[in-house]
Amino acid sequence: MNLIYQAFLQAIKECSGSVLWVVDEHALTINPTQLGDSSKVTFITNRVDQKDALAESGLNCLYSDFDFTELHQHTFDLVLYRVSKEKAIVHHVINQTANLLKPQGQFVLAGGKNEGIKTYADKATKYLGCNKHIEKLSKDDWISTLENNHSDESPLDDKDYSQSIELSEPEGLTFISKPGVFGWNKIDQGSAFLLEQMPEFMKRLNLSKDQATNSVLDLGCGYGYLLANMPAFGFTTLVGTDNNAAAIASAKATLETNGLEGNVIAANCAEGIDQKFDVVVCNPPFHQGFSVESEMTERFLAAARRLLTSGGAAIFVVNAFIPVESKAKHFFKKVDELANNKKFKVIRLAGKKPFHREG
Repeated sequence: MNLIYQAFLQAIKECSGSVLWVVDEHALTINPTQLGDSSKVTFITNRVDQKDALAESGLNCLYSDFDFTELHQHTFDLVLYRVSKEKAIVHHVINQTANLLKPQGQFVLAGGKNEGIKTYADKATKYLGCNKHIEKLSKDDWISTLENNHSDESPLDDKDYSQSIELSEPEGLTFISKPGVFGWNKIDQGSAFLLEQMPEFMKRLNLSKDQATNSVLDLGCGYGYLLANMPAFGFTTLVGTDNNAAAIASAKATLETNGLEGNVIAANCAEGIDQKFDVVVCNPPFHQGFSVESEMTERFLAAARRLLTSGGAAIFVVNAFIPVESKAKHFFKKVDELANNKKFKVIRLAGKKPFHREG
C-alpha cells in the first residue's frame, strides 16, 4: 500500500472529528472499511473518475473545480491533501484550508520531493501560523502535519484561481481558460501542430458517399482549443469530453464566447458516451516519463476506436519520443505518421480492428 495513503488512513483513525480529503490526479482506491467511521469523511475532487469511484463505494464525494464555497467554514478537524502537479492548485488548496479548518485543526500535506513538498510545507507553515513539522516516509515521499493558527499572512499566489483568462490566436478565436486546466495559460504547441495537419488528414478520410463528414469528438478537450477550431474544417456537430472540472467549464465557455454550439461532457476517457463520430481529435496526456505500455494509452486508443463511425478516422498528437504506434496497431489497421517536427508527431488512425486484450 502507498505510504502516503497509509499515513492518511492513520491520521483519519486518530481524528475523532470531521475530515476533508482533497483528491486531485493521484488515483485512490478506497475501501470504506479502512476509514473506520466513513461518515465523518468528506472527499472533494476535480476528477470525474475519482468522484464516480468514491461514490460507487458509498462515500461522500463532491465534484467541482475545487470550489470549497459549499463547505461551511471552520468545520473540519482534519484536512488531507496530496499535492497536485500544478502550483496554482496547491496554493489554492492551502489558502482555502485555513478557512475550512477549525482553530488548531490539522492540515496533513504530503507528496514527493520532486513535487516540491518541502517548499509547499514551508509556505503552508507560514500561512497557517504554526511550527513546521515534516517527516520522511520513504526515499522520495514526505509528509507535513500542521496546525491551523490563522496567521495574518497574505494568501499564497494562486494565479486568481477562480478567475478565467482569455487567450487569442490570429484566426480570431478566443479561448477561455483558468488555472487547473493543463497548459492553462498558453496555446499548446502540440495541438497547434495537429491543426496544421488537418487539411491533409481531411483529404484522406474515406467515408461513404452518403455519409456526411460533420461530427467530431475532442477526446481530452482541455479548454477547447481543438474543439473550437473544428468548424473551420466543416464540422457542425461538436462534442468535447474531459475528466477535469476546470477543463469542462472552460471548454463550455470557449464555445459560448465564439458563438459555437456544441456539447462538453464530463467523462473519463469518454466513458458513457455512445454517439459515433466521423473524426476523433486528441492531444492525450502522454508526457515525458509516461510509459506507452500503460493502461492509459490503451484506454485513449480504445475510446477512439469505439467512438468512430465505420469509415471514420482519428488524429492524435503525441511527443515525438513516444512509440504510441506499437499499441495503436492493436486497434487500427492503418497507423500513419502525418508529420514529425522532432518535438511532436501527428498520427492518423483508421480502419477499426476487432480488439482483443492481450493476456
